[in-house]
Amino acid sequence: MGPVPRWVVAVAGVAVLVVAVDVGVFLAARGSARASAPGGTVAKIDPTADRVVARTEVGTEPTAVAAGYGGVWVLNKDDGTLTHLDPHSGKRIATIKPDAAVTAMSLGAGGVWFAGPPRGVNAPLQDAKLERINPATGDIDRRFDTTTGATVMAAGGQALWSTGYLGRRVRGSARSSALTGEMRPLDIGIYGDLVTAGDQAVYYVASRGSRVALVSARTGRLTKSMTLATDASLAAGLVPPDPTGVTTGGGSLWISESDGTVLRIDPRLSGIRASIPACQNALGLAYGEGAVWVACGDGTVVRVDPATDSPSDTVVLGRLPRGIAAGEGAVWVTLN
Repeated sequence: MGPVPRWVVAVAGVAVLVVAVDVGVFLAARGSARASAPGGTVAKIDPTADRVVARTEVGTEPTAVAAGYGGVWVLNKDDGTLTHLDPHSGKRIATIKPDAAVTAMSLGAGGVWFAGPPRGVNAPLQDAKLERINPATGDIDRRFDTTTGATVMAAGGQALWSTGYLGRRVRGSARSSALTGEMRPLDIGIYGDLVTAGDQAVYYVASRGSRVALVSARTGRLTKSMTLATDASLAAGLVPPDPTGVTTGGGSLWISESDGTVLRIDPRLSGIRASIPACQNALGLAYGEGAVWVACGDGTVVRVDPATDSPSDTVVLGRLPRGIAAGEGAVWVTLN
């Protein structure tokens, strides 16, 4: 492993940062949406009718969800498992309990990737397993023991891009080869606890500090970064809202914020193209099926039309959303 960037050490004290994003925002929004039943479910939304057409029980405390490779994949955080759903019926195909207690998941680089500490072992925080499910067979076909300590992860450009505990009292971001698992730290100038990746570009977002960094998926080097707050607001002493989700699609980078705003940003980070008020509290977002879909703290999902940069329809869930994905002919929302 190469030398650790100096900036990473500076953020060694932010141990609870990712927890604040994943749990703090969730708990803050919890009071605004009533839970109708215990346990976790996934709601399937018909993107043409803008209504929930199916609900499927999954594991305990489902968080991340992803749609692709002919399936829908759900991370059950409390169980440390993955649930595989059929995208047509919405029914459960299998629940996978791998060697890793799954804490992060992403689609790309040839399959469904997940990361987490070794199951049933009191290991150091940096010890993690990176494993890949072959979507054609449902079997795990790659296993790497690493020191990424990944808490968030995205797959793209034949690599896995993560943030977590890297060891030696250092927290920061890293790139891991999807072929060998070899990891090297990234010098991106921020603590990126939100990440999305494609074949050409990787975007890390700091949920505290409101900055986004663009990294080349080919070289792993920082290309550009920008603040999500205007100079005028900073000069006025205004605290910018915290980013809560990030995705790409339609030639843009999209970021949701805790005040319900969705930012549409030039993919080269040359500026904010639009600031779209979607709801009072945006918990996350997804791009696909012809729109941007925003999971909101009032128990709804709001469709944003990328042609007009404005919200159009609202889907009532009846429970608090946690994760959202769009693909395989539907929009998928984990409910707690």
